[in-house]
Amino acid sequence: MDEIEASVELDQRLADLHDSLGRTSDAMIAIGPDLRIVGWNDAATNLFGYSAEDVIGRRCDEVLQWWDRCGNPVCEGCSAAEAGPEDEVRATREVLGRTSDGATLWLSASSIVPPVELRDQCRLVHLIREVGLPPELERLVVERLEGWSPARDHEPKELDALTRREREVLALLTEGLDGPAIAKRLFVSPLTVRNHVQHILTKLDVHSRAEAVALALRRR
Repeated sequence: MDEIEASVELDQRLADLHDSLGRTSDAMIAIGPDLRIVGWNDAATNLFGYSAEDVIGRRCDEVLQWWDRCGNPVCEGCSAAEAGPEDEVRATREVLGRTSDGATLWLSASSIVPPVELRDQCRLVHLIREVGLPPELERLVVERLEGWSPARDHEPKELDALTRREREVLALLTEGLDGPAIAKRLFVSPLTVRNHVQHILTKLDVHSRAEAVALALRRR
């Protein structure tokens, strides 16, 4: 097989990979070795609000803008462009992202690494879905809507450990504000808000903002 035939075969294999993964109900985003988007399916358009024409060729961090539960950017220092081992596996993770109109999304992202011979064209494929409410938070929301809470006689005391400012940050989280919005409301830097959120999670012994919000709703 000459170089031209080999190149055509690789292009076809890459197209087949994108086509197979793109037919999933999850949002599919393929990332090239230069960290630019090379694949985007209809489910990604439905989830994020961008069309494929809007994003193909753009850097993935500019479009996705993912951050973790403490407000720290996820895409900074991304190792997607590194060669990596042949059997490389990426763990599924929960992140926060934004739609084209600025709405916040709570996402579960699984990452697939293509075969080695395709990685000079496609370094990583993200399969993404929106995460629903955790069962505990969903139950609390239903109870508040019904005006009844079985935990009323056993209110959690963990919130007593928070400082006044941490309570303010938590209260704004329960209103659905994200880190930048909280920073603007309190006239502080986003980094300060991230630090407050981290302290809140540590003091409440929870693993996510949603769990902290659940505790706050329960206390109310």
